Amino acid sequence: MRGEGLSLNDALKRSRYLAVRPGIYVDEIISALKDDPNLVLQWITYSEDKRTSGGWYILAEKNEIGQITSEVPITTFDSIEEAVAHYVLHELDFWASLDANQ
Repeated sequence: MRGEGLSLNDALKRSRYLAVRPGIYVDEIISALKDDPNLVLQWITYSEDKRTSGGWYILAEKNEIGQITSEVPITTFDSIEEAVAHYVLHELDFWASLDANQ
C-alpha cells in the first residue's frame, strides 16, 4: 500500500507506464482485482488518502468515479472491481500525462 518513499510520479517513470499503457486493458485489471481483493482496498485507500484535487476519486459505496475539478460526469459501474479498474487507469493516465507534458 505505502511504498518506501517512492512517489507515484517515480513509479510511473520506472515502470515506463506511458510506453506500456496501450497494452493495459480494463478487463485484465478487473481479473487481477477479483483474484486479489486486497488490491481493491488498497486503491480505495489511496483515493481516500489523497491530498490533492488533481486526478480522480472513487466512491466505493456507490461504485462511482469522478474528478473534482472537471466537467467530466460521475460514472457508476456495476461492481466495485469494475469501478476500481477504471479508476486505476484514469488516475494513472492523468498523472502520467502531466509528467509527459512537462
